[in-house]
Parts: sequence; structure tokens; C-alpha cells
Amino acid sequence: MRLRSIVASAAGAVAIIAMAPAALGATAADRQVAARATAWLTQQDVAAMPAGQQADIITSRRLTGASPAALRPALKTLGRTAAAYATTPGAMAKVVIAQRAAGMSGALGGRNYLERLQRSTREGRFGRTAFDQCLSMVALRVAGRPIPPAAVTALTGSRSDSGWSFSLTSSQPPDVDSTSMAVVALRAARVPASDPAIRDALTWLESQRANAGWTLFSGGAPSTDSTALVARAQVAAGVSADVGLTFIRRLAEPSGAIANTRTAPESRLLATIASVPPLTGISLANGFKAG
Repeated sequence: MRLRSIVASAAGAVAIIAMAPAALGATAADRQVAARATAWLTQQDVAAMPAGQQADIITSRRLTGASPAALRPALKTLGRTAAAYATTPGAMAKVVIAQRAAGMSGALGGRNYLERLQRSTREGRFGRTAFDQCLSMVALRVAGRPIPPAAVTALTGSRSDSGWSFSLTSSQPPDVDSTSMAVVALRAARVPASDPAIRDALTWLESQRANAGWTLFSGGAPSTDSTALVARAQVAAGVSADVGLTFIRRLAEPSGAIANTRTAPESRLLATIASVPPLTGISLANGFKAG
């Protein structure tokens, strides 16, 4: 019975996403992989997962064609666990994005995470890390709220000659993940893809590619996690993400799950969650819109 349920869910998800408008940088094959990946995610014990992963799966389901109304039960479950999780701007941002995926705003479980997120900024900085800053800027875009110009200034001012570090300090070496997130955040703030900060970041990211994929720092084995973040940056900037999407497709398993590296599957859950957005070709820098 469980196998038939998984197959039926995957088939239904593929049908839904096949009817969605074509999205930037994603082929029909990419979108089918995304649909199967999301079907696999929904077959896991989502309610027992940490709140951040619950939020990501809600977002993945919306990106692959689920209606906002269909996501309300999952959002209600998230509302029971979000308070203990969403104590930093980046975590608040994930919850806000999940709320908007389900077509809801205002309080969730008695807390208004968007208002809390907006109050958390200090001179354009959200929290202490690239995760906090970049996800916060994207969440504001998704929620239809203005991104403070000071946030753009703070982000661009923390760039080294090549890219961004996790601590958003130019004295630290840049890494692939933080640089990719920064590109998406700047695009969410309507910074043109032709801006030198974005153009130089994309050039640096391309210089870090090895064996058709990317890893956090050069020298490691390419991973789905980092490759998916680079693909997100490329989709947000309107440039080809074919190399990264091909890498991800090749690590997709018959179940729908996506392995993290060629030699070590590691966390299929995290790798699969990371892969869905770029496979759909939809960038959250544009909200929940194709292109």
C-alpha cells in the first residue's frame, strides 16, 4: 500500500507541475524531477521534523504546484513548532515564506513572524550571518513588503573582492553558499543582474565549479546542497543553470529523493529540499512567480 501511495503521489505531482507555466531555466525533465522529489518529501514524517524543514517542504510543495489551500494543514502543524525555532531572523524568514506559500499572513500560532522580522533589523543588518540577512530580504520580497535600502547597502558593503562569507565580513574568505544566497537576496531587492556586485559574484561562482558541480569551499567533492544554491543564484539572475541542474538530476534516485554527493548520499532530506526550487526554475526573488 505504501509503495502504491508513493507512486500515486508522484504521478499526481508530475501532472500538476506539467500544467504549470514554463519557468526560467528549468526543462520539463527538471520540473518532473522536482515533482517526484516533492512527492517523496511529503511521504516522510514531516510533522516530526524540525520546524525549518517543515517550512521548506511547504514552500517546495507550493513551487511544484500545490494550491495555497492544500498547504493550510501543514502550516497549522508548523504553527505548533515555529515559536521555539524562529528565534533568529533567518528562521523567522523561513516561517514567513511558508506562510505566504500557504496564502496566509498575520499571526501564526499567536505570533506575527513578519512583524518580528521587520523589527529585527539594525542599520540594515538582519542577524549576524548570510543565512539571516539573505533569507530575511527574500522573505520581505515574498511577503510583498519593501526591502530597506539599508539592507542592500549592508549586504553589498560586506562583500570581499570575490563574494560573501557566512559571517558577512569582508575579512573572511568567501564561500559558495553565502555568495549564492547573496545574489538571490540582491535580486529580491530589485538590484539589476547587470550590477557589478552580482556580475562579479556569478563570475567567481563559475570559477569555483569542479566536475560539473559545486561545494562549499574549493577542494571538496561537489555536493547537491551547494550546487542547488548556485543554481538558485543563476535562476534569480536570469542566466543558465543547466550545469547545476544536470548535476542534480543525475543524483535523483528512483524513490524521488536526491542524494547529496556521488559517493555519499548523506542527508537525502536536506539535499532534496535544497534541490526543488532551482529544479522548478522559479526564484523566490520574484515571490511565487515563474521567471
